[in-house]
Amino acid sequence: MVDPASDKDFLTRLARNRGVARVFISHFHEDHQKYNYLFPEAHFHVPAPEAAAFTSMEAIFDLMGLEDPRYLEYWRETLVREFRFRPLKNLTPYEPGRLFQNGEVILEIIRAPGHTPGHSCFLFPHQELIFLADVDLSPFGPWYGDAASDLDALEATLDRLEHIRARTYLTAHEQGVFTPEEFEMGLAHFRRVIRDREARLVELLKTPHTLSQLVARRLIYGKVKEPPFVYDHIEAQMVDKHLERLLRRGVIISTPQGYVVAG
Repeated sequence: MVDPASDKDFLTRLARNRGVARVFISHFHEDHQKYNYLFPEAHFHVPAPEAAAFTSMEAIFDLMGLEDPRYLEYWRETLVREFRFRPLKNLTPYEPGRLFQNGEVILEIIRAPGHTPGHSCFLFPHQELIFLADVDLSPFGPWYGDAASDLDALEATLDRLEHIRARTYLTAHEQGVFTPEEFEMGLAHFRRVIRDREARLVELLKTPHTLSQLVARRLIYGKVKEPPFVYDHIEAQMVDKHLERLLRRGVIISTPQGYVVAG
């Protein structure tokens, strides 16, 4: 079983009728493990850099970068009520490159950080299939809204995945199933979204803007989303990834009035 968070009825039947011995989780986000509880006897394999987040809400909040008391309360309730969070007990961290075998089926862990530090893809070489998890190739584009997300690592992941050949590409969201040609177009789209977001940001920074002013411009989501304290936080973290990179590259500078294009 990989990321048990899809169709509850199907997973319930699977849990009842088939002995699921091992569950592999691509990263710590709650929407990828909503139905963990259906497999109480299974052994869970999780990415080593995020292992603590499978046993502790506090570790989840650290990775997300949560400090706002409203947001902390919101997520404590949401994780339990909607995603039935409970610390995993039968837990083994995995590292990139690890191979697991079940009969004729081989699963290879493919390192794919950026979305989260331990985000991983699962390659099934004999089936010529790769599960891309949240490199989902969606129209929205890549998501890097946690404190622990890394924009440069994400772009390196896109480069790395480009060289992995498969017949079928599966994602956790949106379209779901991609042909090789669609996969190549999806990767190109993801890269283009990142470039476009950064280009729009640089255009705005021809005049000084603070981070809160940039959040109000909705560069990422394009509109106000509910609840605002959730999406403003995500918007701020994603914009801040671009600001940090532009500062490192000397494209912008920080002034008392806000960030502005250098020179």
